[in-house]
Amino acid sequence: MKWTTNNVKNPNYTENHEFYVGTQTGSLKKFSPTYKDDPFVQHNLHKLGDRDSSITTLTFTKDNESEILIGRAKATIQVHSLDTQSVVKSFELNGGAPIVGLAQYDGRYIVGMADGRIQRLLREGECAAVPEVNIIKAGDNIEHLRQCSLDRRLVASGGKGRQNNLKVFDLAVGKILFSSKNLPNDYLQLEVPVWDSDVGFIDSPQNLTTCSRLGYVRLYDVRKQRRPVQSFATDKQMSFTSLAAKDNYIYAGTTMGAMKAFDIRSLKNFVHTYKGFTGGICDVQLDSTGKYLLSGCLDRYVRVHHVDSCVLMYQCYTKSKITRVLIRDTQEILCDDVTTEECATDQTHESEVKLKKKINAPVDEEYEKMFESMQTICDGEDVDKGEVNDNESANQNVRTKDEKIITPKNSKRKLLQNKILHNKKRK
Repeated sequence: MKWTTNNVKNPNYTENHEFYVGTQTGSLKKFSPTYKDDPFVQHNLHKLGDRDSSITTLTFTKDNESEILIGRAKATIQVHSLDTQSVVKSFELNGGAPIVGLAQYDGRYIVGMADGRIQRLLREGECAAVPEVNIIKAGDNIEHLRQCSLDRRLVASGGKGRQNNLKVFDLAVGKILFSSKNLPNDYLQLEVPVWDSDVGFIDSPQNLTTCSRLGYVRLYDVRKQRRPVQSFATDKQMSFTSLAAKDNYIYAGTTMGAMKAFDIRSLKNFVHTYKGFTGGICDVQLDSTGKYLLSGCLDRYVRVHHVDSCVLMYQCYTKSKITRVLIRDTQEILCDDVTTEECATDQTHESEVKLKKKINAPVDEEYEKMFESMQTICDGEDVDKGEVNDNESANQNVRTKDEKIITPKNSKRKLLQNKILHNKKRK
């Protein structure tokens, strides 16, 4: 599909997906591209706010993805229910630092703050005088905090600076399980700068990956060593902002309006490039199957690319600057996919209306007379069986089973007479 600024949808994109988009204005938008009538309709679930209410993180809380945890720049947490489409709970934290990551473990909400604090909210019924409990000090400048989907006890964080390198925490114990080590010094014996803009688990609690604003992508194995086992770096101006990982591939978005796919089996170079962006990519998410890649961009477009073919499947303008995106399989029953009683009654009503129109249509008498005066032609099977009248066989050519044409003598004489007359007229 060619580059365009219009809202487009590829006809081959038939997946039942729902998108939830967080913006800098504080609004939460819902997109349903499965609707054939208007696949670009937007539903504003939250009202617009000020700059301090910008959405900084979005994540699902439960396995059935029925609730969304929303973190805002003014240290406010909201629990949005997708069943009622309303905010169920809301918390305000002390400190005022933006929220960079949210998680849930053992009935508690885990909050990662930009100033390096990881806090745990108390359950309902516990002492409300102390709204949060500090678990550990992860650093002083955290960029992102992410929870492992296979082991909910584990969370990983990364940020800017050597003291904010990749760390893995155990929420059950409240201790650090893994802390990465920087690469050796360069040829000038200078320290290699560290800036982990995003972190993620790769289908295992032991394998992690990071991307950086400094243009590198690193792969870690907790069981082997503290330093990265593989690394990608380039001299070109390439700054990575966010990533998503599944199976053997890492998908990272850049600030220059491009998205790269890396194979962890050989991280020397990227294997795919996804195009169509005109601004920095803010967030990247994969669907449950791993075939479609959802991205939000600073050009205010939300896009869906096919992972293997790199084809742009969906594009829609959101009217606001995007900060975070989420994708899930829709739970709604659509009339196009499931034939309910209402759909069946509508179809029968439409068919009855069409029949009435045909019956009440005007009749052209001359047209009907012309068809009645036309000569009827026998079927081929009846002719092959010899079921033709004797009177008709004298004036018509009969085709036998051997496909030979037998012409009567009278017709041959007429043909000869016509040829003779035609030659005389020429002379």
